[in-house]
Amino acid sequence: MRSPILLTGAASLLLYAFLTQLSHQFNWGEGYSERPILTYLAVYFSLCTLYGLTWYFVRKQPNNRGNFWIIIVFGLLFRAVILPSQQIQEDDVYRYLWDGKVFANGINPFEYAPAEVNDFKALRIQNPESYYETYVERNERELEQLDKLKWESPKSLKYLERVNHPNVPTIYPPMAQFVFRLAHQIKPDSIVALRAGFLVFDILALVFIVGILSKLGLDKSNCLIYFWSPLIIKETFNSTHLDIIGISLLTGSIYFLLCHRHKLATLFLAFGFLGKLYPVILLPLYLKACHEKMTQAGKKPWPALFGNTSLFLGVVVLGYLPFMGIGMQMFEGLKAFTLYWQSNDSIFAVLVFIFKTVSGEFASETILSNPLPIFLSKVTVAIVLFGVLFRLLYKGTSLLEQPVEFVRGLFWIMALVFLLSPVQNPWYLCWVVPFLCVFPTRSWIALSGLVGLYYLDFYFDYQEMQTFSPWIPWVEYLPFYILLALEFRKNRNQKRVDKQFASEG
Repeated sequence: MRSPILLTGAASLLLYAFLTQLSHQFNWGEGYSERPILTYLAVYFSLCTLYGLTWYFVRKQPNNRGNFWIIIVFGLLFRAVILPSQQIQEDDVYRYLWDGKVFANGINPFEYAPAEVNDFKALRIQNPESYYETYVERNERELEQLDKLKWESPKSLKYLERVNHPNVPTIYPPMAQFVFRLAHQIKPDSIVALRAGFLVFDILALVFIVGILSKLGLDKSNCLIYFWSPLIIKETFNSTHLDIIGISLLTGSIYFLLCHRHKLATLFLAFGFLGKLYPVILLPLYLKACHEKMTQAGKKPWPALFGNTSLFLGVVVLGYLPFMGIGMQMFEGLKAFTLYWQSNDSIFAVLVFIFKTVSGEFASETILSNPLPIFLSKVTVAIVLFGVLFRLLYKGTSLLEQPVEFVRGLFWIMALVFLLSPVQNPWYLCWVVPFLCVFPTRSWIALSGLVGLYYLDFYFDYQEMQTFSPWIPWVEYLPFYILLALEFRKNRNQKRVDKQFASEG
């Protein structure tokens, strides 16, 4: 049975090598209409097919130690091959490199938008009154320093010019900023150095996933779903998205939760929040598990709950402490993102359409800087998320009695955060992939491939075929929702049969 796995691994490795070569045709700011996006998609979906075939072969021979090590070796080789590639259709990494440079030079990365560094001298000459109303002496000194950093090398200048949304201050939280800073200190303006840092978090995530599988009594070879995932590899080591920082820390927190080491679990959850905010929604479930453990041990639960909550809040405050000198200004970038970004969404787009239709002539009204349909959609999303969270808190399963089902609750919360979001970029789905090692459902594994169609929007844009773009999310998500509905129906029928069998027995 190892021969097919070796074959699919070797074929995947060749495709990743080809992808690295292909990536050099994606030059920033050049030849948009000639970019081989369709070729890239053909390679990506070929990798997804091989990935699915390998999972089929691995399932046929569970708990095979040889297969496990083949998975690890090939997963590392895939990463090594793609590490020097050029980004395909993504440019967030330039913001990361700039943030790291700013922070490493003792300046708060949340304070200045990159455009300010480019424009402050012109503003000082053209409108000195506005300039001196905006900036004090410290600001002027720091902007002069940033201007020197911009010009310190051709690469530094080039990378700053490539930062997207330059008028918006950074949105990336403290843990990410420390990683960017460390990468800068190792090698300034180096995308490969940053990817090497991400590789450390990636391997850490793998270690924790294997630990989670062991704790739950599941086959360790299930880690293939994470470690061979084309989505994880492309979005982390080609697109160079930072999500792997928070993902690895979240997997660590779940591992320690399963070990009933609640302080460590809370600590890693706080670190995950400082990596990318999402995991905070899981904190109530972590506290519920802590309460159950203390009660079982015959101890008063409230001191432990207070201690863990204080630990979480204390770590978050300490994480933000180096940046607090500018007050609430440090959240300006995040505010802009939460208010105005909407991309590649599925359920949220449907909600907006419904509320736009229902609100009629009031659709143009604005609440909290959002048009009424978008505001109502966000309220609906919040209600659904918190409704599911409360149900898991009060009617969900016990970590002590049914650990797999408890982790399933964590999975569905994180899955809903993605599915209900107004921004469903492919790399956001990476947060769900580690859970698929425990719950390897066809629908979600298929979605990890289908979201690659997101990049088809760029092709239509460059070829001036924008009329096709609105259909992309339908092609991405409709097959997934159909598969998901079929799985729910199958599971419900199976539960009915099991219940009937139990009653007859």
